[in-house]
Amino acid sequence: MKGRTIIAGTTVLLLAGAILGYVATVPERCVAQSAAPLSTFDPLSLPKADRQAPWLDPSVFYSDKAYVVLARTSAEHPPAKEAAFVGGSDAMVSYLKANILEHVKEGIGWLKPPTINFTVNEKGAIADVEMTGTCGSAALDERLVAAIKNMPHWTPAKDEKGNATSQEFEFHVVQAACDQKPPPATLGVSMYDMPLSDSAAAMEHPYDLEFSLEKIEENRYTLITSMKLHGGSFYVSPNSTRDFKGKFHLEIADRDHVLLGDRFKEIPRSKEVIDLHPFVNGPVDWVNEDTRYE
Repeated sequence: MKGRTIIAGTTVLLLAGAILGYVATVPERCVAQSAAPLSTFDPLSLPKADRQAPWLDPSVFYSDKAYVVLARTSAEHPPAKEAAFVGGSDAMVSYLKANILEHVKEGIGWLKPPTINFTVNEKGAIADVEMTGTCGSAALDERLVAAIKNMPHWTPAKDEKGNATSQEFEFHVVQAACDQKPPPATLGVSMYDMPLSDSAAAMEHPYDLEFSLEKIEENRYTLITSMKLHGGSFYVSPNSTRDFKGKFHLEIADRDHVLLGDRFKEIPRSKEVIDLHPFVNGPVDWVNEDTRYE
């Protein structure tokens, strides 16, 4: 292990775990499978007056809290009993997610909060579906409208006499707390089974380490740890939620003079994937490119 320490008067111990020598080059067949065309949307392409809209991070579509259906308050004669989705709100959200999520493609970009008006008629069927607020993606707009139009029958609203009546609703997707993140992708080929770019380098000299300090203010510094990988080496990111033998972590030996903060940045940020190799068999954040930690 090579390391260059630029920290005066401080002893630093870096534990990088076992670095495993494999390159993360995706085979051509995997690239072909992931090369589906993606819809893109650039807010800056809109007129200046529209650029201040509250943009949606597309990941909110994975949150149950993002889907909001409200009765329209503008009705002149509100029903005595509101219409209801059969199975309740949880069942409605499950239906919407099942019919929308597959169309929220990676790379779609930031979106505008969509709004759709619709009516549940006296028979419980969906009618008069109208998109009143675009999400910014024509393809996703079309899917949202279709999901509303094709909703199962509701229990219709009732008036004061107990007769079935129609009721108007508004569907929104809001920037809710992202309590449910997109599921991690499953690797078509395990990291352990990918070919090496240089087997000798990966096994004999898998990485170099370099340390440096950048002063933030009096008595506060940013400790920068740079990991340069060789031959296709890789390791487990400290952002991984599970424990692994090869997981990167950092320790300070002399705690009388130095206190290591508990927050850090990983640049570039690793992504969680599902690796089905028996050594992992579950979620993991692999790092397979030169990375720095601040």
